[in-house]
Amino acid sequence: MATNGRTARPREDRVVRLVTDDQDYEIEVTPALNKWCVTVYRMPERELVTQDFFPERWKAIARSQDFLRLLNHRKKSKTT
Repeated sequence: MATNGRTARPREDRVVRLVTDDQDYEIEVTPALNKWCVTVYRMPERELVTQDFFPERWKAIARSQDFLRLLNHRKKSKTT
């Protein structure tokens, strides 16, 4: 089998980005320091709001979805 000297990157190394319904916050999951980092940015300046680190990718993705749900719910509560 011929190889080109490059190794395939595992699918888990990909960055996950979630954006709120109003597109005023972005949540990003990235690999960092042998852990997974969840970062919340305020848009459009990408101002850092918070960061948290998790040992496993699935925990980081679950927390990012929690942040997304909370931020979307907060906006809906203000309008009612």
